[in-house]
Amino acid sequence: GTQLFNGRFELLDLSLERLDALCETRPVRIGLSATQRPIETVARLLVGAGEGRSEASGGPRCEIVDVGHRRALDVAIEVPESELEAVASGEQWGEILDGIAAQVREHRTTLVFVNTRRLAERLARLLEERLGEGKVAAHHGSLSKERRLRVEARLRAGELGVLVATASLELGIDVGPVELVCQIGSPRSIATFLQRVGRSGHQRRGLPKGRLYPTSRDELVECAALLAAVKRGDLDR
Repeated sequence: GTQLFNGRFELLDLSLERLDALCETRPVRIGLSATQRPIETVARLLVGAGEGRSEASGGPRCEIVDVGHRRALDVAIEVPESELEAVASGEQWGEILDGIAAQVREHRTTLVFVNTRRLAERLARLLEERLGEGKVAAHHGSLSKERRLRVEARLRAGELGVLVATASLELGIDVGPVELVCQIGSPRSIATFLQRVGRSGHQRRGLPKGRLYPTSRDELVECAALLAAVKRGDLDR
């Protein structure tokens, strides 16, 4: 449940409190996450406040198990041949899309993450021009639930070579085996990047594979700092 964010976690927490009020014995709560820090603060949110929910020391009354979050990753930055500037030119966008299309051809299934719904639709269309009709689709929160489910089903069935998505696909949704994750621009947080790259190689002994595509000099600096943080094992608070 700790992967849920914004209003979703608050809704879950409120529902658990209502369930507690109805049950004679308080249900056991178990939170699992690879990207939440600090764990003690998240544990307090999961356990809640009130009688019997805190230790004498003031900490949350629960067992905290920390087995670490680090795993082997295959991650790298990809830059266009021409030098990045303050804003990507049309030529550089073409180089970026050609590079992604080449990566897609080398992998069975690829997820491309972008930060806006408009960009998801635009890049899906431009990639389809390079890869062929019916090989690319977009996935974001503005699409109807039925359409999102159809797209996810096509991805699981191996009918799509690449799916361009926003945050709608970064959580633990069963979309089948994914071999590569491409991130356009900076994801703006370490946890977001790890969650997105973690959609690939999502099986025992699997190796998550991700490629970052900065579109400006500022994003290049940010992406380089992001990879350095990942290698150190850092996480956002």
